[in-house]
This record gives sequence, C-alpha cells and structure tokens, in this order.
Amino acid sequence: MTALSYFARLQFKRMHRTLHDLGVNPWLIYVSAPLLFTGGSIAVFSRTSYAGWIYVAIAAVALFQLGKPTRLDFLRQVFNKPAYWRIRILENTLTVAPFVTFLLFKHEPRFALGLLALAAATLPFRTRPARTVLPTPFSTHPFEFAIGFRNFVGALLIAYLLMAIGVYVGNGQLSIATLLLVVLVCSNYYAWCEPLLYVWVYHLTPTSFLWLKVKTAVWHLTIILLPLLLMAVTFFPGDWLAVLAVLATGYGFLALSVLAKYAAFPQGVSIPQGILMAASLVFPPLLIGSIPYFFRVAKNNISLKI
Repeated sequence: MTALSYFARLQFKRMHRTLHDLGVNPWLIYVSAPLLFTGGSIAVFSRTSYAGWIYVAIAAVALFQLGKPTRLDFLRQVFNKPAYWRIRILENTLTVAPFVTFLLFKHEPRFALGLLALAAATLPFRTRPARTVLPTPFSTHPFEFAIGFRNFVGALLIAYLLMAIGVYVGNGQLSIATLLLVVLVCSNYYAWCEPLLYVWVYHLTPTSFLWLKVKTAVWHLTIILLPLLLMAVTFFPGDWLAVLAVLATGYGFLALSVLAKYAAFPQGVSIPQGILMAASLVFPPLLIGSIPYFFRVAKNNISLKI
C-alpha cells in the first residue's frame, strides 16, 4: 500500500468513526453533504452576480486552514518528502474540486482556473505564528475574538478586499455579501471549546454567563463590521434594507453559534446541531426558533458545569 492510499484510507476511517461516535449514520452525511453544498451554492449564485468572488474567498479560507504548522509538521514527520507533497496535492485538489465543479457548471471558467491556480500556489504555503503578537482590540475580553482574529486575519483581509472591489465596480450586492462573509468567519471563532476551567472562573448564573458571551460577541463583531458597514451605506445608500436584513441575519447567526458552542460544551457541535445551524443561515426565519432552542439546551448544559 502506498503512503498516499494509506493516508486517504486513514482519513476516511477517522471521519467515519467520528460520525458514528456522534450517533449519526455516516452514510446519511455522505449523501446529504453534497446536496447541502449544492443547495447552498445555488442560493449564493442566485442572490448576487458576484457570487464567484465569494465562492473563491470561501475556498481560499479552507485552503489556508490546511497550511497550519502543527498538521504540516506532523505530515513531514510521518511521511517522506515525495509522499508529503503528494498528500498536499491531494488535499488541495479535493478541497477545491467541489467549488471548481460548480463554477464550471455555472459557466465561470475564469474563477475555476483562478481557484486551481490558488490551490497550486498555496501548496508550499505554511501559516506561521507572528514573531510579535498581533495587537487586537479584544485582548481585555473573553478570548474567542482575540484568538480568532489572529488566526483568521487573512480571511478578514479577503473580506475587506472584496468590499473594496464591490465599491470599485459599483456592485452593492458584492459589498453587502462581504458583511455576511465576515459573520461566517467570526462565527467560526466559537468552533473551539475552551477548557472547563475557563467556565468555572465566572461567578454567574447560566443565563448571565450566556448573555455575557452573546453580548461580547455582538460588540466585537460590530467593531470588525463597522468600517465595512460604513462603506456599504455610504456608497450604496439605496441598499439600506438589504444591509439591515444581512445584519439581522448575521447577528442572529453569531448568537446562535455562541449558544450552540455551550449547548455541546465541552464537546464540539454535533452533526445534527450543525445541520440545524446551516439551515437557519440559509433560511433566516428559522433563527426565531433555533436561538431559543439552543439557549435552553446551553442553559441546562452549563448549569451542570458551573
């Protein structure tokens, strides 16, 4: 068995076992994931003519995540150099393949070729911690945004670049879509669960604790969104209603992400919970029911921890 086939089989077995341990039928995920990806892609392309830029930005964030030094160091230790590069090529190819396929289906060959070029360019890419700590306006508050901002600053720069492109070409839809992209990046800050000790230090009731977390998340997201928001309403004042709808959806989804984290704490969000979150983002009226649901579950869960 070659190193490449061994690595592929090992990753598949890990994913299969993880899904099974979560109490989810793995084959249900294998079937539903492509359908959800296709449905989400259709929704993006049906709502903005600049969906290709957003699509490439999302794929770029995924590619950059593969360049984390810890995982690359592990691969270098386990596999020899030729096998390491074959694995990197396989990872990047599989990451962009769904995006490229849908871009070709939508007759967007330039974006598809650009994404393939990006996948090749990021092969030697390796995210490294800065020699000096990147300053943030979040250091005196709970850690999620301070850590997340430093780890995903590249994704935020892409969002700001997309906003600038939208303003330059005079496309309000692209500019407004960047607001939602920032929300998705910031919501990902809550994908990691802290040690239990980080929750014990709060002398708060479960309700007060959750309210503090949501309030802090909303305030920090506002700090990041404010420059983009000002640009959107300044250059596209006629789209204020769309901006308001995106903000309402974005803040609601961020609150949902915070509550979902503590509904599953100290484990990660389960597959069914993730599906409900994704459905609430695609169809925002579901937030009216999903936010109270996750709040109840999080409150009951945290009451057992603090």
